[in-house]
Amino acid sequence: MSVTGLAAGQSVVLQNNGADDFTVGANGVVRTAASWPLGSSYAVTVKTQPTGQRCTVALGAGTLAANTPLVQVECVQLPGDRNTLGGTIGGIPAGVIVVLTSGGQDLPLSADGGFTFPTPLAAGAAYAVTVKSTPVGTGCVVRNGTGVVAAAAVDTVQVSCAIVGSVTGFWEQDQCLPGPGGIGLKNGWRISQSRPVFVNVGAGGVSYRNAQCTGVGTTMTGPLVGGFTVTQSRQEIATDISAYWGVRDGMTFPTMPVVLVRRGNHLCLLEDTATPSAYPNAASTANAVTAAVAAGTCYIPR
Repeated sequence: MSVTGLAAGQSVVLQNNGADDFTVGANGVVRTAASWPLGSSYAVTVKTQPTGQRCTVALGAGTLAANTPLVQVECVQLPGDRNTLGGTIGGIPAGVIVVLTSGGQDLPLSADGGFTFPTPLAAGAAYAVTVKSTPVGTGCVVRNGTGVVAAAAVDTVQVSCAIVGSVTGFWEQDQCLPGPGGIGLKNGWRISQSRPVFVNVGAGGVSYRNAQCTGVGTTMTGPLVGGFTVTQSRQEIATDISAYWGVRDGMTFPTMPVVLVRRGNHLCLLEDTATPSAYPNAASTANAVTAAVAAGTCYIPR
């Protein structure tokens, strides 16, 4: 790769594919300590900027070939009393683009590693990094995202992303209900997604040969009736909780705001009719989910 504009005594830390850190301390054509076979994919990014400078990468991504062009790293001096804002991001699923934003600056990211917003900020300026958008099925959490720019570059923002826990498939309720002839019955949900924000829930059931609902059980076959839909408006993940807010609608159910929450192997439906919402974020559903699991009203994968 070719490095230009790096000030004397300064160094820039680069990464390939979010790993394999290598430090460059001089201009010119440089080689990384690690090597990769032809046909490997590469994505060179800046992990740590030099003090008082901002480096950008051109021709930094592609597939290694015999005639691969040199990766270009260009560093420029920052105006006085201005510093960069950045950090690290991890957990981006393959093929997903996460857009971060701060102060009107948007930064699309598609790979783990270091990131830096393009425009430096004046010393004393406040910043607030948030996730502007992620595809349905992916959630991200920002830590150390707010503060005030001091006399050095900010590189402590941490963004963690993950695939939101799936809710598709057949689920059976924890609660066992008595059935005719001494059998046991459990309610069931067969869930599918017909489009990114539209969740179909078909009502079904599982029958057991005893009133304790022990053993294998038999899943209801044929068309499922009496179900409902949830039109999703937003989603969030926090530690081990995946939460989907939306509006439930169905022939046998009143239309109302709900939160569909998956925690571990439990899936719970919480009514959310209060104004303002009783569940403003995923973490706020924890107590209600604990109570619902204890009451046996949540569902587990079948």
